Amino acid sequence: MEYAVTLFLCVIITILVWLWSKTRRATNWPPGPPTIPFLGNLNINFGDMITEFRRFRQQYGDIYSLVIGSQTVVVVNGLDTPKEMFVKNGDIVSERADSFLVSEVTKRKGIASSSGSLWKEHRTFALSTLREFGFGKRIMEHKILEEVDVFLASLRKTKGTSFDISPLLSTSVSNVISSIAFGRRFEHDDANFNKITNAISENFSDSIMAGILTFFPFLRRIPGDPLNVGHFMKNVEMVNSFTQGIVDERKKSFEQEGKAGDIREVTNYLDAYLKQRKDAPTESTFTDEQLQVSITDLFLGGTETTSTVLQWFILILLHKPEIQEHMRAEIHKIVGESRFPSTADRSKLPYCNSVLHEVLRFGNISPLPLPHGLTEDLHFHGYLIPKHALLIPNLDSVLNDTAIYENPSEFVPTRFLSEDGTVSGTEKVYTFGIGRRVCLGESLARMEFFLFATSMIQRFKFIPPDGYQLPALSQYKYGLTRQPLNFKFKAVEYI
Repeated sequence: MEYAVTLFLCVIITILVWLWSKTRRATNWPPGPPTIPFLGNLNINFGDMITEFRRFRQQYGDIYSLVIGSQTVVVVNGLDTPKEMFVKNGDIVSERADSFLVSEVTKRKGIASSSGSLWKEHRTFALSTLREFGFGKRIMEHKILEEVDVFLASLRKTKGTSFDISPLLSTSVSNVISSIAFGRRFEHDDANFNKITNAISENFSDSIMAGILTFFPFLRRIPGDPLNVGHFMKNVEMVNSFTQGIVDERKKSFEQEGKAGDIREVTNYLDAYLKQRKDAPTESTFTDEQLQVSITDLFLGGTETTSTVLQWFILILLHKPEIQEHMRAEIHKIVGESRFPSTADRSKLPYCNSVLHEVLRFGNISPLPLPHGLTEDLHFHGYLIPKHALLIPNLDSVLNDTAIYENPSEFVPTRFLSEDGTVSGTEKVYTFGIGRRVCLGESLARMEFFLFATSMIQRFKFIPPDGYQLPALSQYKYGLTRQPLNFKFKAVEYI
């Protein structure tokens, strides 16, 4: 009996020691807030991580660590430290760290969630393919302006009545990436497509749950589903089913064309992938599953970020109508009223250009991107960054750094205008990430934002409904992206 009791106590002590070791910070790791035995840093405010991370930076500097659950998190802040970490040490820190989204949702497939040779091969393929289709070039402008034209027609149909623009923005922006990813667009009244874009918006808004499950995966099994995981996964399955249906339909016609010896010209990512797979060796990584997740990656990434930036743009201009007037005057002077603004006009519209970069900075749409992983332990700034750590580049620490920007919490339309009237300092606007994991569609997003925003201002005036209280610019909801609170407004046609 005594032996059994002794054995039991030894087991309990071993478990407690293991738990204690997992929730303490090693002395050679970056500093951070004190940990609580067996709990780590569970006492921090998870409801407002952006503010918490700003506070920790003030206390511990540009690199600090947290222990959450059994996970070690290292947060990298400032303008120069992330460059050194994610660019200079890119060979080591460009993996995708394990998380609920990576392991449970995408199964480490696709582009955003893969690592190692799989990620390198498919990111390289995606970049070269998308460049062929005009990413960042004038040829892409035609596709975007076609959608801008349809979008403005939908705005016109509101006839100056109050409405919520977020569904229309999601559909319009989704159509741009849809034409690139799988060669088709959808009508604005397509109920199924609108259901898909709504599911995407919901998951991007509600994904704090995904962060919680990354650190505490057992919470997924709690009876009653208080984290609403079921609804999140239902939306995931809906989007996956949508993209898989498009893939299956095109695969079938691609095979039929191959048998007939009449494969059409490759004009979208899906066709390029199918051709690559056809020409690839048997053991290729260009598989059906990798295709479906990659297509979904492009669709998701090309939908939500640009839509969110445009929502911030409109809300800011509703609060600051004088900026609208100044932008419109510059556009009418340089472009006129007979055609849409084009990317060729960008350098001639310095005020507009400055405003749009300030929206990217102020909107701060992705302050804490998906964590990076490491291939090995890294010695950095005198600290050990363990291989198992989750590395987070804190983009908010750049976009709201008082050492870079005066009064960063204020929206200043001329922030990026030099004394000579040219635009400068925009290279510090790290909205789309840093290092090798920088957003694949950055050039497309910037082009879309410019063309949609300037075309709207050229033709419409934004005003709040009578007696309507707009949400404050300091308010936001935070999931995978930092979004403004829902709002309504009137779009009154100007010309």
